[in-house]
Amino acid sequence: MTYEESTSDIDLIIGSNIQRIRVLSGVSRRGLAKAVGISWSQLKKCEDGARRISAGSLFAVARALNCSTDEFWRGIDTGETTVLLPEQSDDAMMVARNFDRIRSPAHRAAIATLIATLADSVTLQSAAE
Repeated sequence: MTYEESTSDIDLIIGSNIQRIRVLSGVSRRGLAKAVGISWSQLKKCEDGARRISAGSLFAVARALNCSTDEFWRGIDTGETTVLLPEQSDDAMMVARNFDRIRSPAHRAAIATLIATLADSVTLQSAAE
């Protein structure tokens, strides 16, 4: 059995999921790296998929972010092609982070409708121009 130094699509997805969960949790890259015991540049390389993360470090990341290690495997299915999660703006991440904190289902539904309506109006304006 040989060990390959290169990263794969799976490493990219895991890194993307780490970054997504970290941002949604409101944790800085430096803060997470310190909690895990690695440098922020090592964490950045893991999030970018340029460096593989060890199982032990992945477990430490899950503990630091208070999530299940299963969250890091989202988007990976052995029977299907792997898909990278799209990049999200800081504003979108802030909305996502705070959305689930809204207790009222009616308020969440109203906000979701408002966002969809505003997004559709921008799409319609772009198509008209």
